[in-house]
Amino acid sequence: MVIKFQNIQFELISKIRTTVSGNIDLYLGCDADRREEGLYTVACVRDMELARKLIPMTTKQNVSLSFRDLHASFNADGKYYVIFHHASGKTLQQALEDGNYHLRERLVILKNIFAQMFLLNMPECFLYEALRKENIVLDDSLGVRFNYFFTEINYYWQVQEKDLMNRMNGLVHELFARELEQKKSRDLAEFVTDLDEGRYGYLWDCYVAYDEVYETVLEKTEQRELEPGRFWWRAWERFKKMLPTVRTVLAAALIVSAAIYLLWSLPNPAVSDNGVSFGQIGTLKIKETAQTK
Repeated sequence: MVIKFQNIQFELISKIRTTVSGNIDLYLGCDADRREEGLYTVACVRDMELARKLIPMTTKQNVSLSFRDLHASFNADGKYYVIFHHASGKTLQQALEDGNYHLRERLVILKNIFAQMFLLNMPECFLYEALRKENIVLDDSLGVRFNYFFTEINYYWQVQEKDLMNRMNGLVHELFARELEQKKSRDLAEFVTDLDEGRYGYLWDCYVAYDEVYETVLEKTEQRELEPGRFWWRAWERFKKMLPTVRTVLAAALIVSAAIYLLWSLPNPAVSDNGVSFGQIGTLKIKETAQTK
């Protein structure tokens, strides 16, 4: 399928999905005349009332010139089309699931997310969309690009700075979950605590604070100074890991001790002075005979 508008043509290669609202179909496409320019995400808006609401944030005349991810937008065949550059590669979600990135690399990834976010200067609704881990794409050098899939379009007109901060908070927690759980970095922990407590009112404030943390933690990783907690904390963590084994050993010891005690406390006729007398075993009657000394 080919979409024509003035002197450009976009070939739709495959359908990505239909959005939750059901009013937008998303396609993977390319410029039919300039295939070497790469892939695009083509959003086909079938609801024209929705299209009118999207126009202020999806036309080059109304957004920052630095928002280069927005390639074009136009009306054709009674539909409104929005064309974004499509980012191919490993998503942040896949990277986190693989767990192959060291702390140094994850520090760089977050720094690049901040840098790309401010470099593009996109509308808040698309920034809210881009800060989803499945929409953040990494290249081999840990560079960052974004995809725009209109995932939460019904919320676009309500997005505020606090929503962006909440989304960034979630990304930070997932990127450094290992270090936060193991308490490896006091600097990171303090930064996350400030983020949790809402001490950064804007993303820019958060970025400035992170930039300082980035330099400090990066220097310590290079000097191999990041160690989990103090002695007692490490001892407690080791004890918690050993606790199931300790419980098993103690239970086994208790059972063995109880068995030994029972065996030790039972009378033994063979060695007892008084012995034990049996008058009958089953149907057999036993007759006692006097023993001569």
